[in-house]
Amino acid sequence: MAVKQVLQARMEKHIKEMVTTNPMIGQLNTQFTSWLLGSGLTGTEIIQMIDSNMDAVIQPAELSGALQRTTGTQPPGWVINGLMSVLDMDKDGNVTVADLHTYFETIGLPSGIEEPEPEPDEFEELDREIEEEARRQAEELIRQQEAEKQRLLEEQQAKKAAEEEAEEKARREEEAAKAKPEPILLEEDGSPISHARFIELLAGMKLSSERREAISQSPKQSCSIHVSSVEKTLMGQGPMKNGMTVIGRLSGNRDLEIELQLPFEANEQVQAFQSNHSVEAVAQIINWNVGRKRAVFRATNFDYS
Repeated sequence: MAVKQVLQARMEKHIKEMVTTNPMIGQLNTQFTSWLLGSGLTGTEIIQMIDSNMDAVIQPAELSGALQRTTGTQPPGWVINGLMSVLDMDKDGNVTVADLHTYFETIGLPSGIEEPEPEPDEFEELDREIEEEARRQAEELIRQQEAEKQRLLEEQQAKKAAEEEAEEKARREEEAAKAKPEPILLEEDGSPISHARFIELLAGMKLSSERREAISQSPKQSCSIHVSSVEKTLMGQGPMKNGMTVIGRLSGNRDLEIELQLPFEANEQVQAFQSNHSVEAVAQIINWNVGRKRAVFRATNFDYS
């Protein structure tokens, strides 16, 4: 096995161990991978951006600065520490440029470095030419005798492949229809399902695909959030990007801790929120925080008291 493949295998094993130990690491790794692959940059370009002092050693401040410049948001310290632990394959407390290259190759990010073609050996090249000529002559003789037979065989294979593909497609569609969860938008009495009940159902689901399907049906309704703390939204979309997130508990059910994302334009107002106060909002569940086991809400409008 080549050295590069050995290093990639070690990196994959390291990431798997980290995710098993701490599910939040898995979420950070997924988000970091998405950012890298979606950046449009090669591995070399990203390393040049991160390793600002070009000492071949990546410092937490360098990684944090690179993420802030590209996303416009200062990542929390625990996010940077988590990413550094993912990249530190040999767990020696240092992340080097070599570690980054191995990580990029593991996730399939092009390095941007053109490797030189090996120079051909003259005798090996001559042997290959002789073998190729002999092979061409032999194939030509066989081709003249079996051209029609081969054509018929290919037609039969193509027909069989098309039939198998149609059967496989029908099987997948049938399995998908069986696996699709039943809508859960209404209670048994026909009333709209409450946020608290919806969260209980999400918490009991084992498959992420099942949970995503359920979240796509989440109702938009009023709720009251008892404020515990306020922090920056790490992965907000649309008007929630660079906004603030309220961490709190649903009024009437203090056992259910949730996250409520508020739009960027309300940042100044949200920063004045205080603990033990309440936020009245019309909101919808848009995600599930696996590590914290809590629902993520997005508010369409809100009132703070």
